[in-house]
Amino acid sequence: MHSLITSYLLQNKECILPTIGVLQVIYTPAAADTDNSRILPPSENIIFKKEDHSTSPGLTEYIAVQKQIGQADAENLLNNFCKDWKEKINAGEKLHFETLGSIQKSADGEIIFENEKGSDFLQPLTVDNVYKSKQPLYIPDEAVVQEDATVPQDVVVEKSHWGIWALILFALGLVMLFYHFKDHRLSRSNMGNQHKFIIDSAGATYKLPGK
Repeated sequence: MHSLITSYLLQNKECILPTIGVLQVIYTPAAADTDNSRILPPSENIIFKKEDHSTSPGLTEYIAVQKQIGQADAENLLNNFCKDWKEKINAGEKLHFETLGSIQKSADGEIIFENEKGSDFLQPLTVDNVYKSKQPLYIPDEAVVQEDATVPQDVVVEKSHWGIWALILFALGLVMLFYHFKDHRLSRSNMGNQHKFIIDSAGATYKLPGK
């Protein structure tokens, strides 16, 4: 039963032990310890909540599948296991789960979970300097920066020059139009396509009667 409970807890991150309590796996992401110039690794700790649950459907189903027994038999097996171990814990024994820790009674008489020592493979990393990227950060012209917003000192703001090129092209277009209409009076005839096409009249495709 110990190995089945351990396997179920690691897969589902929560395990209810009827009449004893609930075990939960809590994940803590990596964090920066700036005071000690360290990077703390991610970790998983198991906490224990003393709650009186009479049933544990998920764990019961898992035991039934692994032991290939019926649901009712698996529930009786789990309940008897927890009832027996609750008495042992109250008597001072430890319900140990390999590589994880154990449920036991504290000096104050409270039932707690003590994590296995040395189970954390990742250790804090000590760093000498804080890394700062030297790559300039591009911020578009359309970006709006609030007056009270603080910008890091190592951020370089680069402006786009597309607006200047648009003005230059527009000015060139005006100059070309000016020289065109300087020598040609503005009229309907000299606007649009200046090529003229002469269309011949179509030949007769029929004959009149008697001719």
